[in-house]
Amino acid sequence: MKPINVGLLGYGAIARQHLYAYRTIPLYFPELKTDIKVVAVYGRTEERVRNFSKEYGIDRYYTDYTKLIKDKDVQVIDISLPNRLHYETALIAAEEGKDIICEKPLSIDHKTAFEMYRVAEKAGVKHAIVYNYRWLPAILLAKKLIEEGFIGKIYHFRGMYLEDFAIDPSQPLAWRYIKSEAGSGSLGDDATHVIDLARFLVGEMKKVCGKGKIHIKYRPLLTDRTKQGEVETDDEFMALIEFENGAIGSIEASRICAGRKNFLYIEVNGSEGSIIWNLERLNELKLYTIKDSPEVQAFKTIYVTNEKHPYFKRFWPPNGPIGMVDGFAIGFG
Repeated sequence: MKPINVGLLGYGAIARQHLYAYRTIPLYFPELKTDIKVVAVYGRTEERVRNFSKEYGIDRYYTDYTKLIKDKDVQVIDISLPNRLHYETALIAAEEGKDIICEKPLSIDHKTAFEMYRVAEKAGVKHAIVYNYRWLPAILLAKKLIEEGFIGKIYHFRGMYLEDFAIDPSQPLAWRYIKSEAGSGSLGDDATHVIDLARFLVGEMKKVCGKGKIHIKYRPLLTDRTKQGEVETDDEFMALIEFENGAIGSIEASRICAGRKNFLYIEVNGSEGSIIWNLERLNELKLYTIKDSPEVQAFKTIYVTNEKHPYFKRFWPPNGPIGMVDGFAIGFG
């Protein structure tokens, strides 16, 4: 087997999902004949990163990401850090000739994002940004149906990603609320996934008109909860878009939408039918076609779990559901 050693930058929830993906690739993609292993992890707090490496059986840990990136045993750098650190760590990795997997958003602004791309291309390293939802079997089936013309000419796209993790104003002013640290709020956290799915399913965009809004303007400081600091990143974001193929659409994202926990919803309407998908029911795809006789025309629910569906023969016995994190495993594989 060909060994591939990964250095993981970060030890938060996203880093754990990436770790799961790497460890399941040999199970889901045995034909790759790859022994992929996370051999090192970086974290700024020594006790926490030490505990993480011990808990998950990772050989060594670092509190200096430059040292991890320069570790000669590491071939791939996985960047699962706060947005501000994507740029610097990616440039160091490219200069060291390491392949790069970076969490979204790529960077805090378009200038540094394009620079990351240019440096990685010049260095000749493999590089990718993580959009796990496009790899879920239901989304891949939707793409197949659209490309085959099953719902006809595409007229509309509408997508939204709504959460309420930031609705409590007593939640402290963490890095996600600071522009120099995060770059954006709901746009970079949530809308970025909707934008990716819009491009994946419908095509490139030609025109965009968008607006972000901060509703909770102040939050307690992390260092002193009796004092308030100003929120600088958007709580919600909306946009109207026009695609190069003539279709139009809307995008909405929020981190303060009460009752919405992880509501990623997309709908694509065409001249001969429509497709609906919802992350909270990620194994289902709703399909409407005008080709059905009028008395039975209705949205039907396809349970996307049989071996004829994209990638599903790699998973469980027919009709066994998968989860959100499996999108990482498919994408990485």
